[in-house]
Amino acid sequence: MLKAIHCDTHEHIFRHLASLEQASEVRKNPNALLWLDLQSPTEQELAKLGQEFTLHPLAIEDASREHQRPKVEEYESFYFVVFYSVGLNVDTSELDICELDMFLGMNYLITVHNGHIHELDEVEKRWTRNVKQLEWGVGVLLYTLLDTIVDRYFPLVDEMVDQAEELEDRLFSGAVRQAIFTQELLELRKHFLKLRRIATPERDVLNILTNRDNPIFDEHALVYFRDVYDHITRLADTIDLYRDQLSTTMEANLSIASNDLNKVMRTLTSASIILMADSLLAGIWGMNFVNIPELRLQFGYFAALALMALVSTLLLLFFRRLKWF
Repeated sequence: MLKAIHCDTHEHIFRHLASLEQASEVRKNPNALLWLDLQSPTEQELAKLGQEFTLHPLAIEDASREHQRPKVEEYESFYFVVFYSVGLNVDTSELDICELDMFLGMNYLITVHNGHIHELDEVEKRWTRNVKQLEWGVGVLLYTLLDTIVDRYFPLVDEMVDQAEELEDRLFSGAVRQAIFTQELLELRKHFLKLRRIATPERDVLNILTNRDNPIFDEHALVYFRDVYDHITRLADTIDLYRDQLSTTMEANLSIASNDLNKVMRTLTSASIILMADSLLAGIWGMNFVNIPELRLQFGYFAALALMALVSTLLLLFFRRLKWF
């Protein structure tokens, strides 16, 4: 266990527990609120947790397997909630996604995860500060956890939005290398898609928590859950908006690339027609005139080869400058 915190709602005293058995005993106290946080537990530890807190085997099975869809399931004496923490890895520019499984009872919250979740440290600080709301029950702790996770989404989405707008500006300013630009565009679109797969079902989870006649949450706590629901709804709308905008940018990029290709083909066609006329005249007469001074040059053949190499090099540099290679 990373955390085992017991709170006495009458005396507003927090203390840390040392064992799962001790936490199970404290849970029987009606004035106690309990938060257990487990990182990378084994199947045997999860089975023991299920025995101590009378958790359903199906919920224990879901907690032992990753890549669950964000959801909330109601059992006889508790709720099982799946949520996700999302951050940006600075070194790889990839999204760090960590699944968080939660068992929510009348006076306890159990969180299970495999990776380290930075938000949990902030949750502990916020929960211990809000002593005036402790009488509202375990719903305040769950709200604090979900609100902290959702709040961390916003800086990440804002940064991705800035990247999307920068890519759009680069596209219409013409400062684009097609291969690199397309790769950045597809990578950013993939990030938006990953976030959408998380944010949309999480919005449904919060909708269930706020609109169902829920005996676990105090009526005062439901107001705070509606606030988190509003945040995740706004976030999901932003993700959908910019995901569609990136699709439009991708289509515009393809149109511009197609238009540039048409210009290149038109230029090459014009040059080919001009050279074709010269080749036609040279082919008719065969360039077999009597007075051709170059034929008498001692090194004329080598000079011709050098001229061919020079012209080919100049054309290659010219085409590279036009970014045709």
